[in-house]
Amino acid sequence: MIYYFSGTGNSKWIAEELARRTGDEVTNLAEFINDGPASVFAGMDETIGIVFPIYAWGAPLIVERFCQSITLAPGAFAFAVCSCGDEAGRAMKRFKKFYAYQSAWSLAMPNNYVVGFDVDSSELEQKKIHAAREKIESIAQAVLSHTNVYDVHEGAGAGVKTALVRPMFNTFARATKHFSVDETCNGCGLCARICPIRAIAMEGGKPAWVRKHCTQCLGCINRCPQRAIQYGTGTTKRGRYYFPSTQKD
Repeated sequence: MIYYFSGTGNSKWIAEELARRTGDEVTNLAEFINDGPASVFAGMDETIGIVFPIYAWGAPLIVERFCQSITLAPGAFAFAVCSCGDEAGRAMKRFKKFYAYQSAWSLAMPNNYVVGFDVDSSELEQKKIHAAREKIESIAQAVLSHTNVYDVHEGAGAGVKTALVRPMFNTFARATKHFSVDETCNGCGLCARICPIRAIAMEGGKPAWVRKHCTQCLGCINRCPQRAIQYGTGTTKRGRYYFPSTQKD
């Protein structure tokens, strides 16, 4: 089984592409958790994978917490794949404290963190997706053969970024008070439906953030069909991104 967490579709696509090549199945770990207490067991000779995005050079807290429910039997093959705009820092090495994988990879995917940066150009998006598709093929072969691999682009200053920036992100950047919705909102409710931790509720036909903190997956802001959701004032002139295969969701 391959479990994934995804806000704008990058990690979902990676998980599905891996599953297609390995004959495995995929499960959205957020939905799995929301159904009740999670308990996952990977038996001897079984394969289990986790696919997730990098947030501030670390794994999302929801993914770390999910991994605490996983029990790996001796002989199970565990792997992890992270998606990132460019570099992962020491995220994957830290992640091994929660999930004792044998193999790990990073894949550069189009940027969706419009809170801090604009989206990639269309040309760069396509270049990243093309390169990722080629790398997924080699990842799938390694998974099928249970080969031990560590192929993660950590980047410069990896240790400092993961040790210092990640905790600040989790403490301060996940606050929902900076989200707002403007008059172009048509009340479709997509943002509330796709929020992985149900931090959004429709009130009076408009979205309201009903939890103080969220995962910062930014699915709501990137996938709003009206571009009616903003985060502070910095996102008004920035683009929006979600993986093409999610357009009909």
